[in-house]
Amino acid sequence: MSAFWNYRVIYCEANKDAPEQYQVHAVEYNENGKAVNWSETGESPYGQSIDDLKADFTRLQTAFDKPVLKVIRKPRGYELVEKDSGEVAHETPPAKAE
Repeated sequence: MSAFWNYRVIYCEANKDAPEQYQVHAVEYNENGKAVNWSETGESPYGQSIDDLKADFTRLQTAFDKPVLKVIRKPRGYELVEKDSGEVAHETPPAKAE
């Protein structure tokens, strides 16, 4: 179960079918801030008006303020880690409303 989410840049390594690439994805975190899920495909800005589109584009740009992530295969499933450090992807949970 996810507690919050944000946009993050995820690096995809090259393979026989595609070159390496970077995409912005929605990443979900548990209540402790560990990344637990991410969108299968990259995100695109959208809106029902130009102002909505601009606002969504601005939200997508926040992904560039954080370390780039990559997906690694584990014995049972996959995990997001920081591309440069290899540390498990983590985000500080937002303050709880009182």
